[in-house]
Order: sequence, then structure tokens, then C-alpha cells
Amino acid sequence: MTIDPRQRLEEGISHLVEERKIISGIAVSYGDLTQGDAFCHGNLREVRLENGVFIPDAAPLENDSVFDLASVSKLFTCIAVLQLCERGKLRLDQTVGSVDKRFSHIADVSIEELLCFRANLQTTARMDATATAEEAEQLLFDIRLGAPPVRKFYTDMGAMVLKYIVESASDTLFWDFLQENIILPLGMARTFAKVPETLLPQTVDCNYERRIVGGKFWLDTDCPPGTVHDPKARLLNTARPAPCGHAGLFASLDDMTKLARGLLGGALLSRKTLLEIGVNRTGGKLPDGSDSQYMGYLCYSKQPVQTFSEVPAYFGEKTIALNGFTGNHFSVDPEKNQFMILLANRIHNRATTVTGRANPEDKTETILWDDGNTYIVSQNFVYTKDKFLKNHIGDILAGY
Repeated sequence: MTIDPRQRLEEGISHLVEERKIISGIAVSYGDLTQGDAFCHGNLREVRLENGVFIPDAAPLENDSVFDLASVSKLFTCIAVLQLCERGKLRLDQTVGSVDKRFSHIADVSIEELLCFRANLQTTARMDATATAEEAEQLLFDIRLGAPPVRKFYTDMGAMVLKYIVESASDTLFWDFLQENIILPLGMARTFAKVPETLLPQTVDCNYERRIVGGKFWLDTDCPPGTVHDPKARLLNTARPAPCGHAGLFASLDDMTKLARGLLGGALLSRKTLLEIGVNRTGGKLPDGSDSQYMGYLCYSKQPVQTFSEVPAYFGEKTIALNGFTGNHFSVDPEKNQFMILLANRIHNRATTVTGRANPEDKTETILWDDGNTYIVSQNFVYTKDKFLKNHIGDILAGY
């Protein structure tokens, strides 16, 4: 008997949330310009820490629950830059120094090099290790070029610089520009740089993340709902509550669905520009036969080897795909005019990093912590999404 792909998707979600508990909950949306589906499964939080003890405190996800988008925020930065290009206020071949003179060490780097991760940007010290947001921002202005990357292209730094490029080119604060040109035109009423206090109970909880860093056990207790998970964005947010170019936005599933349809429907960018965003500009074969990362404009491009591709197998080579560290995925295929969105929580009360870079061969599911308790490891969620989620959504979309 053939099982309906929607049923297989529901079983895959249940497997990840209920059986393996690799994520606490997930919100799913997929479709095209005229049809689709959206639903949630699991919790936005599971526990709270009280007097050193974790106490059960479950709250279910809803379609209007608010998620930390993490690196999916880069999509907004990309759209903003390309809107300015379409309006003649920026050019892709324009240099950083011609737009914003504060970045004196990368003055000759082009806007396009920032967009497609070609510039290997490095700060002279860790931004999230500075004492104040002002010091962190100064480190960013002092950013420099390192040696050309060979294998790994993906970095936050280009998107962080592009925030200031948008502000300088538009003479508008970054958050104001996003609101005026993306968020308000699409009616995205639950997209925020700072989540209103009244909505914090409906915001996904990224607190109590665990990592093993340099052999040391680390527990984050400073990331309650509404707090940006990304450490660089969290620090910079203390000076001026606003998203960074690489992270810092919050949104609901319904709003991200509006964004996908807005992109595909031409409400934000021309179709010509949309078809250029996901084109591979970095990937290729390395001497050892493996592939370097395939990247477009602040997004992933489709890789030849699906195991390492962030683009769903069903989608094509013009697809725009982004992941967020918190467990999110957003992709639109402008040729098929279809999209899929996964907003998940793999952070809350889970070990996110225990063995370095996640890989499909690492079967680590749980880890014994230094408090004597065993906790779920979520770092390989990235490699389970295809099998249990994206492939089934692709089968559903293929039937449209």
C-alpha cells in the first residue's frame, strides 16, 4: 500500500519530535502562489530552570508563535541590498569604500564579493568576547581581508558589513528600511527586531543550550524568549535594539510564508533579480575530489552531492536556500514557483555542539553532562531534515 506523502511527513515530524526528541517542536509551511499548507507540532519550550533544577514547563507551538530566525535573517539583508541595486542606489561592482568609509581595510572589496562570500573577512579579535557593543562594532569597522578561502566560504561577516552598506546607501536605519520595504508591504505583523513583551509567552525559547567547547561543558542560561540567540547579534543588540545583517530577526511561520510568496510573486524584487540570487558563485571541485561550498547571494546553492546540499533535493539549481542555527530552513524555487519553510527549535535544553562540525556519520544522540544527567544532542538535525522532512514535502509539492 502506498503511503500518502503528507502522512509520511507527519510520521517524520513525530519521529524527530516525539521519538528521538532531537527538536522540541517544528512549524512547517510549503506551497506555491495559490495553494499550500502550514501546521505545527511540539512545544515552544519544555522546561524552566528554578533554583538549579529543571522543571517541566511545556507550551505548544502555534502558527503565530514567534521564532528566532538566526541566519535566515540574511535573506532580508540580501533583499535590501538587491532592492537598492534595482533602484540605482547601489551597484554590485561598487566598492565598500565608495559607500561607507568606516571600513577602510576592505575599501576595495565589492558589494558582490560580500554578497557571495568571496571575501574572506576577519576581525582582529572575537566580537562576542568584547566587553561592550561599541567595542564589538569597532572591531567590525576594522575588519580585514584574510587569505582566500579554499574549502569553506560561509561566514557571517559579509552580511554584517552589508547592514551598514544598506544604511549608508539608503540614508535610512537598517530596521526602518526592512520595515518600509519588506515587512510592512507584505503585512508581516509578527516580524520583529525586538519582540513585544506581550508576545514573549508565545515566543520560542532558545534557553539552556549546551555545548562542549575546548573540552569544557558550557550551559547558556541568558537566552530567554525574545533574546537573540546569536552571540554577536546579542551583544550588538545591547547598544541599539535592531537586527544585524546576519541574524537578529524574529518572525512567525505565517509571516515567513508571506515572505516566500512575496518573493515568488514579484512584490519585492524583479523576476530577473530573483533568478540570480541562488546561482552558484563559489562551488567547485577541489583537488581531492570533494566540493567546496556552493553559495549564491547570502544563501546556499544546490550542491552536486545531496548529502551536503542545503537545497532540498526536489528543488532546482536556481533555488534560494538558507538555514538558521536555531533549526530553521527557508527555500524558494523561482523556476517551480514553490517554497518550503521549517521553523524548528533544536536549541532549548539540548546539546547543540559536542563533536565539532556535524556530519552524517556521527550517530551521537545523547551525551552525559557534567551534572550527571543525560541530554539530547541536536547537532545532526541538519542531516535528518532531508530524510524525514524535505523529501516528503518535495513529494507533496510534486503533486501540485
